[in-house]
Order: sequence, then C-alpha cells, then structure tokens
Amino acid sequence: MADERGLKINKTHHRKVQSLSLSSCPEKLRIHLLERNDPAVFDGAARQWVCCNWTPEFLAQELRDLRTSFRFCARQNPSVNGNSCKKTIMETDCEFEKASFDEFCQWLNGCTERSGCLSRFQRQNYWCYADYKYMAELFKDFPHLRKSVDWSCFGFPERSGDESTIWIGSAEASTPCHVDTYGCNLVAQIYGTKRWILFPPSETSNLYPTRIPYEESSVFSQVNITNPDLTRFPAFENVLQYEIILKPGDVLFVPKKWWHYVESLETSISINTWIELESDHLERVKEALIRTLVSALKKEEGAAEVTWLNPSEEIGTHAQNMSYLYQALCAMKQRTSCDVNTSYSDGTQPRYSDQNKSDILSTDDLINCMTSPEVINAMMSQALKKFGICQTINLPLKSPSVEQQKLKTTQTVKMERNSNCNSSSCSYVLDETVRSENIGSGFSQPSTEQEISEHPPLKRNCTDKERN
Repeated sequence: MADERGLKINKTHHRKVQSLSLSSCPEKLRIHLLERNDPAVFDGAARQWVCCNWTPEFLAQELRDLRTSFRFCARQNPSVNGNSCKKTIMETDCEFEKASFDEFCQWLNGCTERSGCLSRFQRQNYWCYADYKYMAELFKDFPHLRKSVDWSCFGFPERSGDESTIWIGSAEASTPCHVDTYGCNLVAQIYGTKRWILFPPSETSNLYPTRIPYEESSVFSQVNITNPDLTRFPAFENVLQYEIILKPGDVLFVPKKWWHYVESLETSISINTWIELESDHLERVKEALIRTLVSALKKEEGAAEVTWLNPSEEIGTHAQNMSYLYQALCAMKQRTSCDVNTSYSDGTQPRYSDQNKSDILSTDDLINCMTSPEVINAMMSQALKKFGICQTINLPLKSPSVEQQKLKTTQTVKMERNSNCNSSSCSYVLDETVRSENIGSGFSQPSTEQEISEHPPLKRNCTDKERN
C-alpha cells in the first residue's frame, strides 16, 4: 500500500490515536495526562484561543522587521532521486538563513523579488521551517502574543506562551523522527494541518537510535520514516506506529519517551509546551554524561562541529561539560535528600571550581564509570552486533594434534629479565595441572573468569642463568 505521495507504508501495524474530550475538572485532567502512557488528541480543544486566529500574514504584520533563523531543505522526490531519498534528513543537512517574517511570507507567496536573501531558495524546490522558537525570546517585546496561549483547560494554568515554543513552516517542512528524553508534550495546531507519526518506547531498538547529530535531550532515528531503507533497517518493517493529522484547534498529547515524526501538509503554525516530570532530574544526569562523552570523542576525532552538532546546540569545553554534569548531580541529590543544600546563602548554585576536590566528580571518576565491566560489556555487545558477529562465547577453535600438545608441554618461552624476578632471567612454562588435563583432549578456553584465575594456562617461573 502507498500513501498520497506514492511512498510505501505498512498499514498492518498502524493504530489510531485515541480521541478525548476536555474535562470539566482541569485538575483531574492534569493528573490523568501526567500518568498517561499513550498519546491522545483533543479535537478542537484550542479553537477558542486567541492565537487560533493567527496566520503567517498576521504575524508578519505584528512582528514587522523582527528577524529570526529559517531552516531550508531541498524537496525529496522518490521518483526522481531514487535511493538518495531513503536517507534521513537531519538539521545538519539543511541550510539556514535569517530573515523577517514579512520576507518569509513573500517567499511563501512566490514573490522572490520581495523575499530578500530568501530568494536564493527556489520556492518549488525547497521547504522552509522556523522551528523550535521559544516564544518568551521571539516575542519578548510582544506580551499580547504570549498571552494568547492558555494551557489552563488542560490543568496547567501556570503555563502560557512564556513556557511554549512556536513552529511555522511551509508544506513538507518536517522534523526528523526523534524522542525527547525530558518531560511530556502538549501540541496545539493553530493554522494549517500537520501529520504526526508516533512510535511507543517499546519500538526504540527497531528505530535504530543515534546521538549524531548531537542535541541535548533529543535522540534521533536513523530511519527515513516516509521512505525507509529496509535493507539497512529491516526491523522497521513491522514497527508499531500511531498516526494522526492535526487540524486547526486540535491539541495532541505526546507521552514521555514516545518517538515522533512531524510533517506540515500545508503552510502551518503550531505551538507546544514541554511539561517537566520528576524523572527529568535523572535524565539530565544521563544527558550530561552523554554530552561529555560525545564532545570528547568528536573533538578528539577532529570532526567539524557542523557535521555532528545540531545548529541549535552548543558544546563547551571539557571543564564546562564536567560542571554541567556536577550541577545535574547536585540537583538530583537535592531531590533525593531532604537535608542536602548545595546552594549558597544568597540562593546561587556553586560552580564546579568552587567545590572541595573530595566532592568533585573528576575526569578519572568518569573514566572509571565508563570503563566498568557492565558498560564495556554493553559496548562490546553493540560493536559485535555492528560487525554482524552473533556468537560471542564458546567460539569454535581448531584443536591441535597430540604431537603438538606434547611439544607445547616441554617447551619454555624465553623472556627478558623482569624486575619482579630476583634471578637473572625468567621463563614461562605450562602449569603441570593444565598440562596433564590438556594432553589428549585438546586445548579448551576457560568459560569463566574464575576458571582462568584458578587454572592459568601459563605460570611464571624464575630461574637462574646457570640453570639454563
């Protein structure tokens, strides 16, 4: 089966997003949403909001010469580009240009002569997105615009435009499939229509997650959701997915750790708010560890930041990353210990350099954490899987002949003088117990670390030079 653009889709594993109605008791709805594990849509719930009257032209008139960054990407046509369309388009694959909203509207309407620097992007060949704009920053001089957003009917009266972000894009503007590690999400469709495809947390491994390009709290999928390369990502074929098309006034609830791909079906405006959860404190510690590791490895590799760092993200020095990790740990400690106070008397947080050395998580501590057996074993498992190696223990070995075994039992391996030996030379000889067990039965690898320590295949013997 194919969709309206001719892209292959598997409807067998599609589910519809459940539709809910607003509650007469917003407080109860708040509790329900914070405990809910499945997405839900509230049809027309934001229709009475003042901002539901917004259009791109209205914003251009209100904001006048205010400039912001717009993201441009060449349109993908599977019938023309073939397999090149199977690659996931990340933000690092896009071009960015600053312009006013009036110039953006002119570009949308095809008036290239009045679209300023945006005229270099041919309207028929590119889509454009002003995405992830914090309204508190973008509309800082326009309080009436920020007050046009009201999340109180969902039980969050403390949230308005000041705690929201706005997304304005042309048809086909999209956000690559990803999962947000912090909080849950409420999204209001203001203008135009958008398609959302969501995947439950249980499908994470089938979405082939990656942290490159790096962005704090965003884990991306390597799969092009609309045109997947099933040769590279075969597990995606039977993935469970939910799909919903949001119309103006609709509000979508996205639970924590749900993957989502978003695409504008026409010129659209949407507003969302991320709702903090108690588990975010632990997630921030994880993200701080990932930031430090990714930054260190990619900088050591010498890769240009534009190839691995999302344009909206900033990476500091190693000391700054360690400070960020320390602050995340302090915040977590405050949540778990009522009697712990890491703030100064004036309420400010201590800096990493202000702490006693005994209280600091050092780089050595971080290395010890990341090289623990549990972590290394997990990394080894992934590396073996990457190389297509499935069998990791009891790998078949060719057994030596009896003659070769007898020869090994009588041979000694000469070594250079070792400082641990009091004599003038050292040699390795086979342990007698191992020698007698191996003769006639073939050498076998010990199956556990305990066996290795109890029956070492070689034993160091110190001998005098005269005895040789």
